[in-house]
Amino acid sequence: MKRFTARETKAWVDALIDNPQSLYQGMIINKRGRTQGSDIPYSELVAKRLLHTHALPELLTNLPKVNKGYGFRPADHDGTTLDPTILGMEQEARVAVALYNHHLLGAMGKVIDYQIPIVVNEKEIGTIDLIAFDAKTRTLFTIGYSYHEEKRDTLLKCVLEIATLRNSINDEGLIRSYADLLVGDDGNLIDPKEVSVQSAVLFLEGSYQDRSVRALKRIPHVADLIVALGVRVFVIGIELQLRDKSRFNRKQVNYPYRPVFHFMPVLRERDIHVE
Repeated sequence: MKRFTARETKAWVDALIDNPQSLYQGMIINKRGRTQGSDIPYSELVAKRLLHTHALPELLTNLPKVNKGYGFRPADHDGTTLDPTILGMEQEARVAVALYNHHLLGAMGKVIDYQIPIVVNEKEIGTIDLIAFDAKTRTLFTIGYSYHEEKRDTLLKCVLEIATLRNSINDEGLIRSYADLLVGDDGNLIDPKEVSVQSAVLFLEGSYQDRSVRALKRIPHVADLIVALGVRVFVIGIELQLRDKSRFNRKQVNYPYRPVFHFMPVLRERDIHVE
């Protein structure tokens, strides 16, 4: 893999900033390793540039939003999907559906939807993996989930992706779209005016991304950026094993199945310390 100098890395970032909605997809955002010459981690140098030169958190809050009236909530989500051994679905998508079927997601409450495509100006800019609602805190979570150990997406890329997608949706529109699922512990619907929106990333404990979280002291500008973007970090504390036995519960679809877990997932939140 070609290594870039610090100057080249900054130039890559500066070239991407003109379109902040697609910034997270840039090659340099997901580049692992260290710069040539200065030996600084790419993510650390990129995060510092985004924070102090380009004021990225402010840029993201001003992103173009999903058009008013656009129904981005899928109507056919029922916890089933086609057999992934036939369609070759990615493991991340299967796990997202399984988490929806499991429902409870610790401090993030109850999973109420999954795999939400976000379309701005007729262009799909990404997919929110999970939507969860915590009735105790009246918080609606937009969640980015990373499973593939082989892909080894950087922590920076994962955080920027969910922050971008969350800021591409008007809070009122998001809350209104799921108003019928915002149920309190007493079984009654919660007033949408009492609900706030937060974003989070979810990793497997011990994964490449989780190891990066625990090494944030060595990349403090990445930690600063996570905090500035308001993204919370959670890990699932056990290996997720799916049961793939097909359950034919929709006659009009070939091979629908309902992915579920062998074990109950345990969720933990990682503290992000900044100095």
